[in-house]
Amino acid sequence: MPFDFTSDLDLAITDYKQANKAKPNGFIIYRGPSNLDGKPIVVIAIPKSNNDKTDDMLQTFIMRADVPPLDALKSGDDYSVCGDCLARPANKGWCYVNVAQSVNMVYKSLTQAPIIRKGIDTGNTYKPYCDISENWLAITQLGTDKDNRLGTYGDPAAVPLDIWHKLNAHAHGWNGYTHQWRTVSPAYSKYCMASIDKPCDTLTAELMGYRCFIAHVEGEDKPSDTSHKVVTCPADKQVHGEALASCKSCLGCGGTGGRGTTHRSITVHGTGYKVKRYLEWREAG
Repeated sequence: MPFDFTSDLDLAITDYKQANKAKPNGFIIYRGPSNLDGKPIVVIAIPKSNNDKTDDMLQTFIMRADVPPLDALKSGDDYSVCGDCLARPANKGWCYVNVAQSVNMVYKSLTQAPIIRKGIDTGNTYKPYCDISENWLAITQLGTDKDNRLGTYGDPAAVPLDIWHKLNAHAHGWNGYTHQWRTVSPAYSKYCMASIDKPCDTLTAELMGYRCFIAHVEGEDKPSDTSHKVVTCPADKQVHGEALASCKSCLGCGGTGGRGTTHRSITVHGTGYKVKRYLEWREAG
């Protein structure tokens, strides 16, 4: 008879509803030191999403627990959750995440910041999250039968691997990417693709046990010296003309433990100035 994980999560939600007179919008699944620099971080899981690219996946936001995300970008404290990623704003990079929008809103709910409308304090605060970070059964239940996006913001390698083991234990599927593949335990390859900024690095990551997600400039040849086939991401509009599938319907970027078996590639895209930064970085060698 399969073990029933339901009761722990239901109990946590019931306690939350009694205290807050509402259902939780999200859950804290980790509070503790970053794997990358030991500074305090927090992981928030949002079960529902209306993201057009990913479709309705459980989203996880990895943030500094003590520094607002916009401030962390300016100060460089985002290193705790993004590591040495070359796409960071601190590196004058090309990161596609608009931190001022969803990431900032998630942090406001975490801190129960006051709600300001047109410069006026409404007297209300953002709804807090349900903290299940000490209950591994509840974390497992939260991810059960869901499609989980690891690192909607932040690098999954900043988080202890055990958290992803719990969340994905009975998941339907997951996607994850890490820029830390050179330095963290190769065990993260079970859940994460190696984020490759130059196609020539693909073989190195493959030899370290990773499947790869390869960024490239338009018209650039795919790596041909790898054991795994390189397949164009179905969301690459430059190649396909339109997105052929959502992340939820594809689930091809789940590391070695997920559904896919190939490397994936995508043409660098997004806001014009960010694409320009990537191209300038590539041209600089």
